[in-house]
Order: sequence, then structure tokens, then C-alpha cells
Amino acid sequence: MKKFLAGFVIVAAGFTSAAAVDGKEIFEKNTCAICHKETKDAVGPSLKTIAEYYKNNPEQLKNFLKGQADPIIWPDKFNMMKPQMGKLKALTEEELDALVDFMLKH
Repeated sequence: MKKFLAGFVIVAAGFTSAAAVDGKEIFEKNTCAICHKETKDAVGPSLKTIAEYYKNNPEQLKNFLKGQADPIIWPDKFNMMKPQMGKLKALTEEELDALVDFMLKH
């Protein structure tokens, strides 16, 4: 019985860590913060501005991050940002959802 419980705890811990995806960590790891500040527009729109535009349509933001939708904020600056967006195509659906959730909390 102890072996069973120990195995269960290890498996459950694996599921917990896999399910706990941190959007802020993804944002930082992909160097998004270089252009996107929390509350102040800079090279790119702030997280606050992004949240205001996409708050009622998180799916559109997710599609934009996947490269499947046009930008609705500062489309004239998109070509400058486009090379950086390529990194996001490697994210899983779960990671994208976490990133969108993090961005929209501002």
C-alpha cells in the first residue's frame, strides 16, 4: 500500500506542476517586457492598454499571439514587432492561455 501511495503522490505531483503554467513567467522568458510595460505605453502598448482592448475578447488576443489575427492596437507598428512574435508559435495551448490570462489581468 505504501508503494502505491508513493507512486500516486509522484504522479499527482507531475500533473500539478504540468498544470501550473505561469503566464508572467512566459511573458518574461520571451522578453515581452522589453517592449510592453505594465501601465505605460512604450515601444509597444502597455499591458493595461492591451487588457482594455482585448478584455471582452481573449480569444482574439490568443489568435493574434498565434499569428492568426491582425493586431487591433497600433497596427502600424506591427511590422517592427513581427519578428518577436515568431517565438510565441512554439507555445502550447496551455501556455498561450496562461499568457493571455496574465496580460488581461492588468
